[in-house]
Amino acid sequence: MVEIKETTDGISRMNKKKPPSVWQSLALVGQLGFTIAVPLALGAILGNYLDGITHQKTLFLLLGLLLGLIVGIYGAYRLFARLF
Repeated sequence: MVEIKETTDGISRMNKKKPPSVWQSLALVGQLGFTIAVPLALGAILGNYLDGITHQKTLFLLLGLLLGLIVGIYGAYRLFARLF
C-alpha cells in the first residue's frame, strides 16, 4: 500500500486571491465614492428640476434622492460583488 503525503496545507490549495495593494484599495474607495455620489447628485438635480416645473415644494427632490440612493447602493453592491 502506497502512502500519499500531502505537501501543502489545505488552505493554500484553494484559489485565494492575493490582497490588494494600498493603491488598489485607495482606488476602490474612490470608485465607491463616485458610485454612490453621482446617482445621488443626478437624482437631486433631476428632482429639483421637476419640482420647478410642477411647482411642488420638495416632492420630486426627495424622490430623486431616494432613487439616487437606491441606484448608488446597488452600484456599490455590484462593485464589491465582483471582488469577493
